[in-house]
Amino acid sequence: MKKLGSIKSKLILMLITVIAFCFAATCGYYAFVLNLIRDKEEVYVRNSVNQVVQNIQTSTEDMIRFAKIASTSNATQDFLTSSDPLTRLENSRDVSNSIFSITQDSSEIAILIMEEDGVALAPKPLLTVIDALESDYLPALSGKSTGFTGLMHNSYDGVSYFAYYRPILDIKKDVQLQRQIGACVVLKSLNTLQKCINLVETTPHSLFYVLDDDLEVIVSNQSQTDSAAADLLHNLRTGTLANGAVRSVNGSDHMILFQSVPNTDWLVVGAVPLNEINSDLTGLLFLGITVLLLLGLLFGFWGIAIFRSVALPVFEISRFLKGDAYSKLHKRLYLKNENEVGVLAEQINRMLDELSEMTHTILRNNSNMYELDLARKRAELSALQSQINPHFLYNTLDCIKGYGYLLESGEIVQIADSLAQIMRYCIKGRDIVALSDEIGIVRQYLSIISIRFDNRFAFEIDIPESVQAVKMPRFILQPLVENAIYHGLEPKYGAGRLRIYCCGEAPGTVQICIADNGAGIPPDILQKIHAELSGSSPQSLFGVESQKGLALLNINQRIRQFFGPEYGLSLESTPGSGTLVRISIPAEAPEPPAPAD
Repeated sequence: MKKLGSIKSKLILMLITVIAFCFAATCGYYAFVLNLIRDKEEVYVRNSVNQVVQNIQTSTEDMIRFAKIASTSNATQDFLTSSDPLTRLENSRDVSNSIFSITQDSSEIAILIMEEDGVALAPKPLLTVIDALESDYLPALSGKSTGFTGLMHNSYDGVSYFAYYRPILDIKKDVQLQRQIGACVVLKSLNTLQKCINLVETTPHSLFYVLDDDLEVIVSNQSQTDSAAADLLHNLRTGTLANGAVRSVNGSDHMILFQSVPNTDWLVVGAVPLNEINSDLTGLLFLGITVLLLLGLLFGFWGIAIFRSVALPVFEISRFLKGDAYSKLHKRLYLKNENEVGVLAEQINRMLDELSEMTHTILRNNSNMYELDLARKRAELSALQSQINPHFLYNTLDCIKGYGYLLESGEIVQIADSLAQIMRYCIKGRDIVALSDEIGIVRQYLSIISIRFDNRFAFEIDIPESVQAVKMPRFILQPLVENAIYHGLEPKYGAGRLRIYCCGEAPGTVQICIADNGAGIPPDILQKIHAELSGSSPQSLFGVESQKGLALLNINQRIRQFFGPEYGLSLESTPGSGTLVRISIPAEAPEPPAPAD
């Protein structure tokens, strides 16, 4: 089985892993938020430019619609095609009324009807505007194709206009040729374009320009164009500015997007500062990075604290236990920790004291080793029951179990839980127990073995329900199962099989068999074990050269002490094929009193 790394190495690896994870999470979070910021920048600028374009498009579509209505109305057609002065005068009133009805809901729009000679016709409130524009701009529109014009500055009222020009064709008489008989000019104040920009919610230092077909500024949200903005427009005119580019304007990076206005040759250019778009997300970015870094530091300090309070003391205990066995009888472990590790060190020292005392006792009393061995085991069990606080052992196993949960290791949790149940069974309870209790402890032990050997062995327990209430001495089956695994199955190459079953029920007797297909027992050792098992009282345990023999003799003696010499163990084994241990116990046994606390 592959050697497991030390706790010290695992804690260092865990600490490095946690710090690396926090660093990777910080980098990933930074990349994610940065990508989110970049996406938001382009979407925000594109939406802002698109809103300006939509506002201007709505305004220009109204002008196109009004020009079409005015050009094709009967009053306009009659006025432009009539030659009689009185008729024209009457028709001019109709044209004025028609224009008034068209524009009465749109106070910002003015409609002019131009004759072929360039004379404009409009409602009286606009005559002063017409007089100012007629000499400078309107004659140049004669013969122009349908479309929007550049700026028209009215010197009379100081207001600038832009216009939509539409030729008026004779649609009554000359349908095929459609001779031009005049023109319709729809005027709109430049303030309406300014409102189209102002309606868009933008950041404080955003720049928006509406450019004509010559890329000259028609309107912008700036009172005057500074040098940086002028350079920006120059780059646009020279074709060196790409759509979506980022340029520095007045010392701040701006994202530049431009979009054409439908139905016109105009271009809307938007430049929005990136720092104003990202102000909310930038704070989120630094907050997230700060939290992740603090978590990394917290885990780092936490790991160092655990390393100093757990790993280093455990390493000292491990180094002490790996030392010379004889020296440990004279040396003791000194740790300053006041936690569970310190308690563990105290218990190790206490057990070493007891071991030293028992060793001297064994050396002084070797005349009857078997009886002394039984006495030592009983004294050891009694010492564990009376001197070692069981709660410490349970709490220690519970700590190991909790550590297994922390590492998300089901194996550690299972081993700690099973070992705790075995220890409770060993320390507490009656001397005589039900067969079902013994089977339960064996199952717990086998769960540990399955993890230890990575499910290398197959186990089968086949005990009928009818015999599970049979009474027997406590802790009989588990040592036999342990012997079968470590002396039978483990030395064998490859997989193995262990079976526990009821192999016979003679009158008044129940027989439980433990069979394995392991390495078996050499004939000479098997002969010695048979000789010792067959005797009513073993003479010497040193004649049996295997710990397996010691366990068998111990269990056989316990069964005979409880139930009589007609009960006990029998053994069959073939080298290379396996071993069968048969346990004979009475079907009914007297219930002994519970041990005193």
